[in-house]
Amino acid sequence: MERTRGHRRRKLSVAAGVGVGGGEDRLSALPDDVLLHILLKLRDGPVAARTSVLARRWRRVWALLPELHFPVGTDPDRIRAALTAHDALALHHLFVAGIEVTPEIAAAWLPLAARGLSGVLHFKNTGAMNEAPAGERGTLKLPCFEKATKVVLDLHSIGLTLPPSGVFTRLTDLELVRIQLHGPCSLSDVVSSSRCPSLRRLSVCSVRGLDNFTIQSESLVQLELRNLHTLQQLNIVALSLQKLKVFLCFTDPLNQAQPVANISAPQLVTLDWRGAYDPSSVLFGEMPNLQQLTTNPLCVYGGDTVSARNHHSLMLSQHFHHISKLILILFYLPVHGNERFLMEEMTKLPNITILGLVVLACGHSFGASSFHVLKMSSGIRELTLQLVTRRDSKVAFVLSHQIGKLRTSCYLASKK
Repeated sequence: MERTRGHRRRKLSVAAGVGVGGGEDRLSALPDDVLLHILLKLRDGPVAARTSVLARRWRRVWALLPELHFPVGTDPDRIRAALTAHDALALHHLFVAGIEVTPEIAAAWLPLAARGLSGVLHFKNTGAMNEAPAGERGTLKLPCFEKATKVVLDLHSIGLTLPPSGVFTRLTDLELVRIQLHGPCSLSDVVSSSRCPSLRRLSVCSVRGLDNFTIQSESLVQLELRNLHTLQQLNIVALSLQKLKVFLCFTDPLNQAQPVANISAPQLVTLDWRGAYDPSSVLFGEMPNLQQLTTNPLCVYGGDTVSARNHHSLMLSQHFHHISKLILILFYLPVHGNERFLMEEMTKLPNITILGLVVLACGHSFGASSFHVLKMSSGIRELTLQLVTRRDSKVAFVLSHQIGKLRTSCYLASKK
């Protein structure tokens, strides 16, 4: 065993340029910034830390690294030990990847990261969790990152409890993906201006336990909400917001209540609203700077229920009288004989100069529907056309999934 360890140590020494058997150590003579640049290329915190055994010159070099990467398989005790020994003032980027990480494992190092990190935290948990209900897996208590500028949490359905106190003073970017939220503190409380005064970009994707969401922010510029199927109420008061995307929200087939939303964003430039829309319950305030709008896909063929959904999407586009660019998604559902051509029900579009058409034709001829759309606005000066085929698997899957949710809702509505 000692022979093997000695062999590995000599290999590491040779790789690092440290003299073996009294040879000249030229690498250690390099300045710290050059050595740090070399260690950064490893992108492996534990390996970088092990260079401290090479020579006295290397003992504290790794602790000055501005970035620490802990790849999949890193022992959580090593993460905790590295964060304890690292110079907290130097740490600007922490990346941790794991497989089937439990809340107990993450809790071993996350509080240390919160105290020292002054930049970006990216924590990604992958792999299938066990089949135990989310409440039985335990929850991870998120500490307050007072000095972090960006936090990305992709937890693969780990339960998360948000900090009830503390201010994320420097946080500008927050991304939450595949998380099960638990109380008592709500996401609405954490991301509003009183606790995130510098927040500019917020992305919430596939988060459960978020039925009602309210954000009041003076700094927020970009907001993205994706796959929040159980969302029922959304309230946004964001005076600086310029880009808003709501995608596959309000789509829970078990909840047939009207979605409720109130959006106050007077500086909004881009609106992508691919969620449920009803003008009686989804309210948009004045948006004089709006330049681009994307709506729910329009089904070219369908029955009465699909027609009603199309009508609501068209009402959203007609809500805004003057915008520069309108993006319409045309989707061809399989025709079974009793569906009718629905494009003729489109009689009006807002005054636009640029039209973007995304067409998923599924083998159908799309000329008639495209020309009908073009006739609706005489002010169009530019046309962009994107044809989505089955080869475009990623885009086609997203559109098909979105239409699948629509068809489920239509079916349930028809059964009432």
